[in-house]
Amino acid sequence: MKGGAADSFVLSHDVPTIFAGHYDPSFPIALCLKDLGLIKELIDRVGTTGTLAEATQERFREAGRRYGNGAGEMTVGKVIEDVAGIDLSVPGDWQKPGEVTHGDK
Repeated sequence: MKGGAADSFVLSHDVPTIFAGHYDPSFPIALCLKDLGLIKELIDRVGTTGTLAEATQERFREAGRRYGNGAGEMTVGKVIEDVAGIDLSVPGDWQKPGEVTHGDK
């Protein structure tokens, strides 16, 4: 999917994080909930529906309840694993986000 229409930061950073079985803690659930709350305020102000945003917010709340609001945003993937009784990690040489090098760094 890389290099195609689906290519994105999420695909190159977050998906390998889940595949590695590591849930990058650099952006905590608490900040996701704050941002989702702002989105909800905007939806209400504009007067439209936000079914997907509300479902997303609830899934992040669940992740916060299970793992704490300081856990990384990708921990929401762990909720899916736990509820479904599956492991989304994939065998391979996946780099954790802290191990990824960007250019000359």
